[in-house]
Amino acid sequence: MFRCSEVVERASLLIDGDLGFWPRLNIKLHLAICRGCRAFVEQMRITHDLTAMAGALHDPAPSEEIAAALARRKMGPGKKA
Repeated sequence: MFRCSEVVERASLLIDGDLGFWPRLNIKLHLAICRGCRAFVEQMRITHDLTAMAGALHDPAPSEEIAAALARRKMGPGKKA
């Protein structure tokens, strides 16, 4: 069974499904008895899922008003486009 530091090192691999059978089993055994590591891995899973969802969203182009405001801000005060 892994120590906490080993679980932390391999948590991303576990979440991504990139661990072999024995390392995955060792982590799951550790998680069964270690509340802190369970919370850590669960938080990493949540972060992973939210990041994947955010990456899947398509951000539309900014409106013309927003683009113009950004252009004015980039040019500096007192200058006109």
